[in-house]
Order: sequence, then C-alpha cells, then structure tokens
Amino acid sequence: SRYREAEETLRNAHEIHSRIGNVTGTANALNDLGSIYRAQSRNREAEEALRKAHEIHSRLGNGAGTANALDGLGHTYRVQSRKREAEEAFRKAHEIHSRIGNDMGIANALDGLGSTYRAQSRYREAEEAFKRAHDIHSRIGNDMGIANALDGLGEIYHAQSRNREAEEAWRKAHEIHSRIGDDVGTANALHGLGEIYCVQSRYQEAEEVFRKAHDLHSRIGNDVGTANAFEGLGEIYRAQSKCREAEDALKQAHEIHSRIGNDMGTASALQSLGDLYRTQARNQEAEKCLTKAQHIFSLIRNDMGTGNTLQGLGMLFSQRHQYDEAHSLFRQALSAYNRASSAFSQAQTLAFLAETYLMKGNSLEAEESLHQALIIGIQLDHDRLQARPLALLSRIFSSGSKYSVTLAAPLHARVACRQTGDDDILRGPALHDHGKAFLLQSKYGQAEDSYSLSRALFSRAGDPRGEASALRSLGTLYTLQRRIELAANRFVQARSTSVAISDYDGELMALGCLMGACLLQSKRAGLRSYCVEALKIYDRTQWSGTKVSSAP
Repeated sequence: SRYREAEETLRNAHEIHSRIGNVTGTANALNDLGSIYRAQSRNREAEEALRKAHEIHSRLGNGAGTANALDGLGHTYRVQSRKREAEEAFRKAHEIHSRIGNDMGIANALDGLGSTYRAQSRYREAEEAFKRAHDIHSRIGNDMGIANALDGLGEIYHAQSRNREAEEAWRKAHEIHSRIGDDVGTANALHGLGEIYCVQSRYQEAEEVFRKAHDLHSRIGNDVGTANAFEGLGEIYRAQSKCREAEDALKQAHEIHSRIGNDMGTASALQSLGDLYRTQARNQEAEKCLTKAQHIFSLIRNDMGTGNTLQGLGMLFSQRHQYDEAHSLFRQALSAYNRASSAFSQAQTLAFLAETYLMKGNSLEAEESLHQALIIGIQLDHDRLQARPLALLSRIFSSGSKYSVTLAAPLHARVACRQTGDDDILRGPALHDHGKAFLLQSKYGQAEDSYSLSRALFSRAGDPRGEASALRSLGTLYTLQRRIELAANRFVQARSTSVAISDYDGELMALGCLMGACLLQSKRAGLRSYCVEALKIYDRTQWSGTKVSSAP
C-alpha cells in the first residue's frame, strides 16, 4: 500500500539523516513517520516518533518544527480520548505558530482544537475554531485546509442534528477534495454524507456514497478507511433491518481492523455487532461482543468507547428485565462519559437510567435523572436530547405522581413550545415555572438549575424583563437558604437590569427584595436607603402596585 511505501522511504531517510548527523532532517523524518503511523491508527508508534521529533526541534529552537510535532501529538491524543493532553498540545502549537506568524500552522492548530472541543460536546467553541480555521485557509488560498475545516464543521452540525448545514458543508468539502485529487479527503467527505443520509432515512443515497468511499479507500490501500466504510454500510443495512447484510459488512470491518492491529476499529466493529445482535435478541452473542469491545476500549483508555459499550450492555440487561445489573452498567457508563467530557452521551444515559428506575417503581429517582438529562439538553440546545426526558416526565406526571399538580403545567408548556418550534422566548418562562415548582417542594438544587437556565434563555432571547424576574427568583431561593450575600447580589443585578430598560415595576420589586435582605442582615442604613429610593420612584411614577414585594 501507499502507507507501507511511505513508511519504508521515511525510515530510510531517518537512517541516512541520523548517520550523517543531520539533526533537523532526523526530526523531520520522525515527524513524517508519526503522521504515517497516525493515519494507520498505530498510535503508540506515532506518539513515540512525534515525541522524539518534538524533543529534537525544541532543543534546536526550531519553532515551526516544534509546533508541527505538537500538532501531530494533539491528534494522536485526541483519537485516544486523551482530551486534556490533546487540547494542551494544540494550544501550545497555536501559540508558537501565532508567535512566528505561520498562518497555515495557526489554522491547523485551530482545526485540532475544533475536533477536541467537538469530542467534549463543546459545540460552540468547536464551531468557532473551525470557522476561524476556514477563514485563514481561505485567505491564504489553502484548498486542502478549507476542505478539512468544512469537514470539521460537517461533524459539528451533524452532532447537533443540523443536518442541512452538515450536508452543505460536506458537499463543499467533497467538491474541493475531488478537485485537488485528495482521495482520502474525498472518501471521508463521502462517509460524512452517508451518515447524514442515514439519519434522514435516505438509505439508497447513503449506501451509494458509502460504496464509493469503500472503493476509493480500497484503491489507495487505506485499510482503516475501507473498514470504516464497511461499518457505515453495516449501519445502513441495520437501519433497514437487513440483518444478514449488516452482519456480513460489520464482520468484514472487524476482520480488517483486527488484521492491521487497529484496536480502536476492532472495538468499534465489535460494538456495532453487539448492538446488531441485541436488536435480534441474540443476547449471548451481543453480550460477548459488547464485553470484548468494552475490554479493548478500557485497555486503550478510550473513555467514550468504554461508555458506549457499557451503555449497550445496560440496554441489553434492561431488555432481559435484569434492572439491577442494568442500573449498575448505566452508572458505570455515566462515569466513563464524565471522564470523556461527553455531556451529550451523559444525557442519553441518564434517560436510560431513569427508565430502569421507573421499571423498579422508583419515580423520584427517575424524575431526578430526567431532570439532569433535560438540563443538559437545554444547555446544549439539542431538541432530540430534550424530547426523551420530556416524554418520560410527562408519563410520570400523568401517572398520578404527588408532584403532578405543581410540575405538569410548566412541563406541558415546555413540551408545547418544543413541538410548535418556538424558541427561547417560550422556553424561558416555562423553565422559570419549573423552578418555582421545585422551590415549592424544597428541591433547591433543581430550582437553582431551572432558574439559572431560564435566566440564560431570557438573556439569549433578548428579554431583560424575564432575566430580571429570574434573577429575583434566584435571590429569593438564596434567601431561603440563608445565602444572604449571594441573594443581595442577585437582587442588585435584577435592579440594574430593570433600570436599563426603565422598568419601574421591576426596579421596585428588586428594591423590595433588597430591603428584605437588609432586614435579615440588620443593615438598617441600607434598608433606609432602599426604602427612600423606592418612595422616590413611587412618587415619580404613581406606581399602581398594592405593595413592594420580595416575591419573584
């Protein structure tokens, strides 16, 4: 294959440079060898070569070489889910490239940071990094870089179910990769399009592009890409209940990954086979595949893969009605996802965990898990992540839970606003009501989460009155908890927000809250000052309220 030829050439170059004492040439050959190993998922060898290259370039004071080695190390760490090390490497590379004015290096480091943020569900930061990289690549006329940045944006949009934008990004990337003759990039863009078509149930188009990707990878001898294309085809067949074709494709993917020693790919194919067998109720085979995959992922310290296989095993045991075992597996999956910084997967698993609680009759624990899942879904602004918790919460409330009176109304308001496609303008008040319901139950942690999120939604929607109301609610909560200093701070923020829009009613309510805080702290001077200010507003506006209240 091309990779074997390239590896042999670079090994020879490294040997010659070492023999004649050309230290820079030795480091460059090591850097290139690291890239070749990385492309074949030979991560240990890649890390070793790149570390040696980094050490030599650093000793020589070669900024560009040092930064390039760091960039390679960042990618090597990233694919092993060593996200902190990856981010640190890319940040250092970005800093060096910026200092020496290397635009292409700056853009490449941003690409790496974007991929690292995406793996942690930090989608806004990821999108910003890829867009900055795209702008730099466009400015300097680097077509390959433009296409790679578009690939990254496609991944970000796909992860957020922004399928139209993802398809557009990958189509543009595919066009550029094809035009400049980059077969690997062309095939990878086709793979991305296949994933989009799959989630849209456009199976015929998905199969066509996965086959094209397979043919390209096969022609250039890219075994990893060939196996990944087989996995894509397997998922397409599984979605259409073509179980025999799916199993054949996934087994071929597993065989290739195993043959070339790609542990990550081997585990991924085993996981897909396990999920396929689970849907066919071939439980023993499913458990065997998922357990093997989980073992491999653990060995290579891939927390994301470990979490996925534990989640799959949890679902398998749930199907067997072994809820205690499922509960334990889902808890372990949550720990793995926490290590992997994957909020998206945590939300999914919390919903599965809630279902085990419901099957065991523990509605309170189920409600707690669903609330956590819902908070994450709102934070990520992801409709699909919010839909399942909302549906399960509706089931809990309609079943006659003692909390249905206080929680059902705000919940159904939020369900309605999601179903009608309304935005933060409707979600903010509904979540604020949700906070009030929790406050009435003395569930202060959930109330604080709901109020804080409603404040963020009001702010994003450009609704300062709503934001001030949420701030007063937070202050009231903190007052009940005797966190008076923090309460006063929120009341001051609420007052400032109301003053900025000349909302005298809101300002008077905030002043009333501040008077209450001063009273609890025995701050008579402050109490007197706020009272005088409230009276001035009353005289000036002839405010029609019957009292100045500390209530939200």
